[in-house]
Amino acid sequence: MPLSAPAAPYGDAGAPVRQEQAGRPWPAAPRNGVPVVDGWQRPAPTGPAPLGPALTGPAPTGHAAHSRAPAADAVPRFGAGSKAQRFPWLLPVRPAASGVAADEARLGDLAVRAASLVGPGHRCQEPATARQDAYRLARDATGDHLLLAVADGVSSSAHAELGATVAASTAVNHLRRRLDEPHGAARLSAAELFEETATAMRREAARRGLDPSDVCAVLFTAVIPTRPSTPTGARTMWAAWLGDASLWRLDQDRWRYAAGDRKSTSGGYDSNAVQDTLPADPHAVRETLLDLRPGDVVSLVSDGVGDGLATIEELNAYLADRWRTPLPVAAYLSDVGFDAERFLDDRTSVTVWVDPDARSRPPGRGIAPASERFGGPGGWPA
Repeated sequence: MPLSAPAAPYGDAGAPVRQEQAGRPWPAAPRNGVPVVDGWQRPAPTGPAPLGPALTGPAPTGHAAHSRAPAADAVPRFGAGSKAQRFPWLLPVRPAASGVAADEARLGDLAVRAASLVGPGHRCQEPATARQDAYRLARDATGDHLLLAVADGVSSSAHAELGATVAASTAVNHLRRRLDEPHGAARLSAAELFEETATAMRREAARRGLDPSDVCAVLFTAVIPTRPSTPTGARTMWAAWLGDASLWRLDQDRWRYAAGDRKSTSGGYDSNAVQDTLPADPHAVRETLLDLRPGDVVSLVSDGVGDGLATIEELNAYLADRWRTPLPVAAYLSDVGFDAERFLDDRTSVTVWVDPDARSRPPGRGIAPASERFGGPGGWPA
């Protein structure tokens, strides 16, 4: 993402003005014929399937196409797709982190899926560009909090991938230290977190003989309690960010923008510009609190996914249907690798599901044992 114009927003409905599974393994068989993932039953579909993309062949017309899992050799495609998607993956000149990373995990009442992959426009050039997105998942010592970070390197920086990696790693390490202190959750400071992250990025650049402008990145971090704080199952999520990584919340049949810096209108969609980055502008960090209820689903994404959710209605509807309940990480990774014309950037998404049957537990209970039932008898609501 080139560094330039000031940011300005997605609308309330999500349209922009510019563009280790931990714990218990899956049961060997479904319960009552309904598949079980992370201890939660995926409901049988009711009524006609939502409209979705054709996964192979020409773009669908009318009501001919329905959401379905992509074939083993395909990713979901929207419209004509991109030419770059069809080219072979090439290697960067410098040794770099893998072009693909993915995780799935369970912690307390939360299920997590994460995936990051190099974008079609970066992987098909000669030489290819390293994956400039990075994410980290972590927990505090007691397992009371899930820690998340998504960083997106600025493409105009010579070592954007390094900046993103240092930013994401530093952020979760800082959060872990704070949360392991007495009353740490009440003392989280976005300003302190982002200042430490910027300092770490400058230090790593100097160690390698680089300028701080060589390692620019944007960053979104979040802390989610793994147990509810009220008898109704509610809990409060803390989030802090700088740049155009964003947080989205599943609302009925679509994803809606919840937090993150707003996009710029000055250069049009293709300019993909951001105003503030790390390590230069840690003072520009913003933070918020969001209430999460049982059954809520949130996704923390880089702009490679967020711009798609905001501008491609079919993609938004498709991922709302596919990610309504936890799914295997390989399927999740395939979805993040969607094919759409002009969407050539790296993609990263971390999605968290709150158990729909979550209820408050006695204080200090910690993580549910692997043998404990993780969901109500009804599973996910239809």
